[in-house]
Amino acid sequence: MKTFAPIILTGLYLVSIPVIAGGYAKNYSDSEFYDYARVTNVEPILETFSYHEPQRECHYENRVVHKGNGSKTPIILGSLIGGAIGNELGHNKSNKRVGAVAGAILGGSIARDISRSNGSYSTRRERICTTTEQVRYKEEITGYNVDYKYRGRTYSTIMSNRPDSRIKVAVSVQTAED
Repeated sequence: MKTFAPIILTGLYLVSIPVIAGGYAKNYSDSEFYDYARVTNVEPILETFSYHEPQRECHYENRVVHKGNGSKTPIILGSLIGGAIGNELGHNKSNKRVGAVAGAILGGSIARDISRSNGSYSTRRERICTTTEQVRYKEEITGYNVDYKYRGRTYSTIMSNRPDSRIKVAVSVQTAED
């Protein structure tokens, strides 16, 4: 009957494996100890994340501004005169109403145009801003693939932090029967 003592390494994690021998399971957690292994290679695990970043862009524009006298009298007067003219052009009662409304609208529009032509214009510089979202990408290290050597054998594990030149390993020694 041959026996040997395997070493079970899992980085910083200890795994106790029950062995079934002779019809019952036996836990060898009493034969566990810690040791150090030499790190032979470390590679970062990179993940790409996207995020939205608001981008505000502004520019200046010249805008033409009308400086009227602010009075509504020309519009009211033009509407009344247009309404009276439209009323005179109609032949019967319903035509006179339609003519009065059309004349009032036309007269108000003409009066507004005349009052604007009498006003002054100026230019005002205005700041115009728009906001858009830019999609940005960023790579982040989320862990490390670590290769290490213990007693002549090479093992691998994933660690959340970058290790130094050596790492602590959990060793479990067990007997095994053929």
